Amino acid sequence: MTYLTENPWPLLILLVVTGVVAVISGSSKGWLAAGICLLAAVGLFFLEQYVVTAREQVEIELNQMLTHFKNRDVDAIGGQICKESDELKSIAERGLEMVDLSESFHLSSVDVELNESEDTATAWVRANGDVTLRTHGGGSRHIPTFWKTTWTLEDGVWKLRDVIRLNPANGQEVGHFSAR
Repeated sequence: MTYLTENPWPLLILLVVTGVVAVISGSSKGWLAAGICLLAAVGLFFLEQYVVTAREQVEIELNQMLTHFKNRDVDAIGGQICKESDELKSIAERGLEMVDLSESFHLSSVDVELNESEDTATAWVRANGDVTLRTHGGGSRHIPTFWKTTWTLEDGVWKLRDVIRLNPANGQEVGHFSAR
């Protein structure tokens, strides 16, 4: 079920193609099969809209976090961080002192894996866009980034527990604030 609600397009396309082939067959049973395929496709489409999986919830939280960074909303960022990870709040504040993210800065890739009990998630995030340096003479640069983030389900809400910055080219860990 999770796969169908996270990516229903392969099955939707299969249902539509099957319906078209059934209509082309020209038989009365073909029209019935096409009608069933159409109803199944519509039902699947609405099911996908209704069901939000844990992976999708983490991705939503990541997008909200990015919006909060763009808006420089320290309180909102802090609200998305796990209670046990207060040091992440100071890391976020330090990052906001160093850079401004442009509106073009975006998440280019998100891959979320859940543990077996589905209460912890690891998300590998690639993001890039224009960043304006607030220190060292300023200036704007296009910067690709790669992060490994760990999320914990806390009172029914996904909260950020850990962040590791990775080199976008080789995946090796780099410091949060290194020039790489």
